[in-house]
Amino acid sequence: MEKGKGRRLLLFATQTLCVFFLFHLLYIELITFKATPSQQMKITGRQILSELKGDHRSNAVEKDNQHQNLQNLLAKLVGGEDQTKLDSTGFACDNTSWSLHCVAKNPVKINMRTMYVHLHPSQINPTSVANSKPNSKPPTTTIVRPYAMQENPYVMNDITPVTITTTPPSPACDHYHRHPAVIFSSGGYTGNVFHEFNENLIPLFITSRLFNSRVHFVVVDHKPSFVEKYRRVFSRLSDHEIINPGVDSNVHCFPGAVIGLKFHKFLGVNTSDNPQNYYSMTDFRSFIRQTYKLRTQSVFHTSNPPTLLLISRLTTRKFLNQEEMVKMMEQLGFRVIIASSAKDMSDVEKFSRVVNSCSVMVGAHGAGLANEIFLPDGAVMVQVRPLGFQWDVDAFYSEPGPGMGLKYLEYMMEPDESSLADVYGLDHPVLQDTASVAAKGGYDAARKMYLDKQDLRLNLDRFKETLIQAIRFVRPDTNVANV
Repeated sequence: MEKGKGRRLLLFATQTLCVFFLFHLLYIELITFKATPSQQMKITGRQILSELKGDHRSNAVEKDNQHQNLQNLLAKLVGGEDQTKLDSTGFACDNTSWSLHCVAKNPVKINMRTMYVHLHPSQINPTSVANSKPNSKPPTTTIVRPYAMQENPYVMNDITPVTITTTPPSPACDHYHRHPAVIFSSGGYTGNVFHEFNENLIPLFITSRLFNSRVHFVVVDHKPSFVEKYRRVFSRLSDHEIINPGVDSNVHCFPGAVIGLKFHKFLGVNTSDNPQNYYSMTDFRSFIRQTYKLRTQSVFHTSNPPTLLLISRLTTRKFLNQEEMVKMMEQLGFRVIIASSAKDMSDVEKFSRVVNSCSVMVGAHGAGLANEIFLPDGAVMVQVRPLGFQWDVDAFYSEPGPGMGLKYLEYMMEPDESSLADVYGLDHPVLQDTASVAAKGGYDAARKMYLDKQDLRLNLDRFKETLIQAIRFVRPDTNVANV
């Protein structure tokens, strides 16, 4: 009996100890409770949902900020009453004495086949829709020929018109873009370096540079040779491939658009007329140097002896005594480079480096002088003015030069230096009363006579004085007393 009793006591003690141990474990589990996998999943799911909502709100805020920033940038392209109109309606046109460009700061649909720009419904006057009242205003339509020089009658009729309309319904989008469109024409006088810079590249820089390459170019009258020639410029102003409506008949949708380019003045930029004083001609020249990797910024970093670039024309306005001119230039201490091949000069990448290495550039009035854009700061551009065509050319070269940081000199032709003296004689009104030609026949008659029919035979003694002035500019320490 005693032995059985002892066993029952031992078993009871063991059970009691096990129960105590189990309670202890349960207590620890309660104190250090962790969620079950299903509970953890529910908690994590709520966290992910919360984070997704947060990301969605963040993306929405970011998109709103981007849209607001885009609208602010587009608004900088117009001013005064036009900016007020843009703010209130989302669409306005800036029409100056030379150029016309229109800005839509809300989404647009562009039908590349018809070149119709359909404005966003928010830009439609509520009284202009189909179900409007009898006395309501009709939908608005604006036609723009997107060429910078609007008052040039010789080219405007050949520029493809772009129609901007609030007429519903608009077509469905084939392509959606995040960045705005800039529509311009590569027609007109492209192929002529002066007009390429004057009416295309500088206005395009003024219009699109503030978008920091986040812009699409839509080029009507697309000229492959022009686009290829300046592909480096286009690729730096836009991150996207150029859209050519000639081969693209789709409907493209953009968050905004600029139709036409801002033009300020010949080969120049009016800082005060630029978007909020963003850019100057100095900025454009820096942009060009970076684009073509032009290393020489100042004329004082050029070679010694200084290099003179002679723009030699092979058709009209030829230098008839060019060999003697070059010999005199070399005697004055210049190393002379003669540029006469249109093919060589059309290779912008190579020729820009040649120009950038020179201290002085000399040429008769003509497109080739626009290459002064590539000259280093402080260099000298010498324009030889042909007889009889000495009006309205200040705006072409003499005025832009100082705005580029260049020195400008000119050599005015005398009647006996013109090949027209051999044809008409020195006493003829064509040489002695050049204004009479324009008075009778207008600009076309003057151009035909003095630009298309005239060659030049410079008086070397007179021209020498102009070159000595150029030496003093680029090499102030040179003793010119004995040259």
